[in-house]
Amino acid sequence: MSSDLKIVTEMTKKWSIGPIYDTNWCDMPAEIKLECIGKMALNERLLLRCTAKAERSLVDSQKIKFNKGLIRKSCGDLVFLLSRDDKYTFAKRSKGINEAFELIKYIGKIGVFENLEISFGYLFTDTKKLITDLGLFTVKNIELTYCNIDNMIDVLRKVKNDVESIKMGGDTMTAEKLAEILEISHVQNVPYWHILNYEQTDCLYKVAQMWIDRNSKIGSTFQASVYQLGSFEKFSRHFNDRDRLVSMNEKRVRIRTNKPDHHILLERGFEEDGEIHLYGQYFRLMVISAELKESEYNDNCKEWIYKINPEIYKEYDSASPYSYDEYYEGFGWGSFVY
Repeated sequence: MSSDLKIVTEMTKKWSIGPIYDTNWCDMPAEIKLECIGKMALNERLLLRCTAKAERSLVDSQKIKFNKGLIRKSCGDLVFLLSRDDKYTFAKRSKGINEAFELIKYIGKIGVFENLEISFGYLFTDTKKLITDLGLFTVKNIELTYCNIDNMIDVLRKVKNDVESIKMGGDTMTAEKLAEILEISHVQNVPYWHILNYEQTDCLYKVAQMWIDRNSKIGSTFQASVYQLGSFEKFSRHFNDRDRLVSMNEKRVRIRTNKPDHHILLERGFEEDGEIHLYGQYFRLMVISAELKESEYNDNCKEWIYKINPEIYKEYDSASPYSYDEYYEGFGWGSFVY
């Protein structure tokens, strides 16, 4: 027994055991620090990166996932509200434009967003700084509301290509600005996007034509609320002149694409009593399978209209199953958002 103990003792002397670190942060190797940084909330990371250049480099090399993010104008400043896995929160009000720009740049650099809403208002007018300084945002679902249209386009150009939905609304959009948006690659490929309050009549046929030219995938969806009469008629006339019309009635137009197994369906939203909405017309455009039968159409336009404008049912239908505040309740900050 004593001989066995002696053998084990001799063996342990030869084992390579790493050094034991004290509790001081500076004594830890970089790989351990990175593990720690990965578990830190954003405010902790911001404090750490102020301590030394080496720490700043480590902090900036680590991405951080947010399930929700909101950057919104409030009383002349920008308010940043971020939620991480519903466990960590970050809330900050910028002290000026320069600080706001720096924080936007940093959040865009290290953030990986499930949902991100940006509402600059008309605070930013010099978009050159925004274009130059911003990196590429990594975001799955982005919403741009109450922004200068040029700011919206600038931000869209700074979004990585794997975005899954784009929502836009607030500023007046001209045909020229729509043309700029349609040239952005991830807008051309995004599965879902919408424009709220478009004041022209050309967006429907222009989006459909872009899908035809790009051979867009089945399931691609575009929605718009339009305040000019004639969008539906302009769409049907545009494609009827090109011999693409498959079917048409007062609610829907169906056209052919260049691919025999792909069609495009335009739907117009109606009130439950069969009337067109008084406060704007709502349209949904989809790439569908050519095999889809008319009997398989979904007549519940309320469901998809809510997605583009939740407030339309908040005022007239208090019993609506949809909650306009559902998105913001997830932050837990209540009215501070506004």
